[in-house]
Amino acid sequence: MIKKTAAVMLAAIMGLSAVSATGVYAAEGNAELPSKIDLRDYNGMNYVTPVKLQSPNGTCWAFGAATAAETSYLYANGLGVPAGTDNNYVNYSEKYIAWYLYHAITEDDVQKGRIRASQVGEGSDMSSLEQEERNVAYQIGGNGASCMNFFASGFGPVDESVTVNGDTPYYYSGKDRIRSEWGAGYSEKDDWTLPLNAEYRNVPVNTALKSCNMLSSPAAYDKDEKYHLDEQALNTMKSELSQGRAIGVGVCFGSNMHPTNWAMYNYGSGQANHEVTIVGYDDNYSKDNFTRSLSSGKPLTRTTPPADGAFIVKNTEGSLTEEDKATAVTDANGITHYQRPDAGKFGVDDSGYFYLSYYDHSISGPVTYTFGDSDSEKYSSHNIDQYDFVFSGLLESGEYETETKMANVFDAEEDEYLYRITYGVNDPNTKVGYEIYKNVGADPTDGVLLEKGETRNAFSGYHTLDLKGEYFLKQGEKYSVVLTMERETDDGRSVYSDALPFAINVAVNGSGTTNTGIVNSGESFFCSDGVWSDMADIKESLVDRVYQKAMEYTGEKASLIAMNPDGRDGFSVDNYPIKAELVPASEHKDEIMIGDVNRDGTVNVLDAAEIQKYTANKAVFDEAQKSAADVNDDGTVDVLDALDIQKFAVEKITGFAKKA
Repeated sequence: MIKKTAAVMLAAIMGLSAVSATGVYAAEGNAELPSKIDLRDYNGMNYVTPVKLQSPNGTCWAFGAATAAETSYLYANGLGVPAGTDNNYVNYSEKYIAWYLYHAITEDDVQKGRIRASQVGEGSDMSSLEQEERNVAYQIGGNGASCMNFFASGFGPVDESVTVNGDTPYYYSGKDRIRSEWGAGYSEKDDWTLPLNAEYRNVPVNTALKSCNMLSSPAAYDKDEKYHLDEQALNTMKSELSQGRAIGVGVCFGSNMHPTNWAMYNYGSGQANHEVTIVGYDDNYSKDNFTRSLSSGKPLTRTTPPADGAFIVKNTEGSLTEEDKATAVTDANGITHYQRPDAGKFGVDDSGYFYLSYYDHSISGPVTYTFGDSDSEKYSSHNIDQYDFVFSGLLESGEYETETKMANVFDAEEDEYLYRITYGVNDPNTKVGYEIYKNVGADPTDGVLLEKGETRNAFSGYHTLDLKGEYFLKQGEKYSVVLTMERETDDGRSVYSDALPFAINVAVNGSGTTNTGIVNSGESFFCSDGVWSDMADIKESLVDRVYQKAMEYTGEKASLIAMNPDGRDGFSVDNYPIKAELVPASEHKDEIMIGDVNRDGTVNVLDAAEIQKYTANKAVFDEAQKSAADVNDDGTVDVLDALDIQKFAVEKITGFAKKA
């Protein structure tokens, strides 16, 4: 069970969903859904990893994220196993998530292509708490939203099998695993710390992650705090499950579990205090299975949901196999000890699973992850240019009547190719326009336009977008990613918005975490009414904005003030959640467009000019450029190739003679 520390309370006050998750979803796969789906037996295949045991730490939130990601990855990559057998293809590390998400960037973390020196100190500083307890990061708590930008930033999911210096440091255990003749397990007093340096933090991760999606909860409340079931949100969750995406979700875990049926129904607000993973649903699961009774047999009031229907939920309290039962040892005090660390007596038939009513009032912050097929990924690793390392999971949006833009400006750290972008959005059904520029000057759009386009995201969260081209950038060359976000309000107005990451310091018994967002000049920019502003110059006004909105949202509740006694000074903002993904030129798979000699994504007179420089010995081409320049396919690069490109540019010819 999670320890309800200040960070968990914060998630509750700000809304466990953190980013906005209301509105109409254009969910994929809207075909008629079956009455039951169980990803442990989906068309005869199991896509769910074995149940784990989070003990001895309050890390259910990391388990919820890891488990949801595991199942979604397995399904997307066709890595099911026959139903009834264990699926061990992946085992994502909760330890890695819980430790590094709560530790700020250090000088030793800096690594070309991953973390820039300009961001040292950004993130969560827990040094004051760790003076008292070195493992406190594992007890702070969190929620699924916290992990979205963490994953999107290239930090996980990391498999527990990954080795560093011949060791497997990400295995969920302390450094000295407890073993005895009586059993096995772990102690929270053991040393669970991990090194804060690039070698351990910046390990290779799966590049097939496409999006981290925040869904709307079926537990909806009107302005008078009266509960109602959001049928559309329920169907969206079912749709995600039908596409093999498990759902990390917060629930109130306590006395509302039926003791023998393992069926849970919370009536009333039921503050979420535990993260679990939904792996299926059953429309016909009887509402009577939730009803609890007095010793007299009389049913307890408000323990029966309004109708049938339940989610199938994977918990983090372990499970028992037949081997566990056969090898168990009972000590002199009558306590049973199991040999397997993940063994635990919980759930239906000791399976580690329980049922959660569709009508449970505490369901909060559903999160799913979308993966692609790893085999179809062109690059197994990549560089990431980014500035946002505050992983609070909190985003805030403004609302503007006239067009606004957000942008991040980067300089290439080496010769590399830009091929993908990642960004955060705070509202579902947001239309995102994007522009990519190189040779950027006074503002983010003062440069050579490489590509522009638009897309729409059904869900809020973090999303990747493969660019149409792959654009060469020389070391030191400045380039920008510019976004325009537009959405429709509940009253039908079309407005522009931004996505602003922020964090709140959390105090625990006089000590606490300090969140620092480092925004340097020349990194992030905001455009309103055609005028660009450097985010570093308007940072304080942005802090004022999120502070005022937080106080309006909470009604200045004493609990928020108690958690953050620093008030406005306890709030921080971070750079815009806009990231660029690149591959070093040395690892690039040369597929330069025929005629695109300067690698800017277009074929025009500039390419002809480059050929003329080459023939005059004033430019040097690599082999890929030579191939792209030889448009007439005669084996040489000369003025005839330049002439053909000029003809193509003015539409005198429609293509080139070069063979495919």
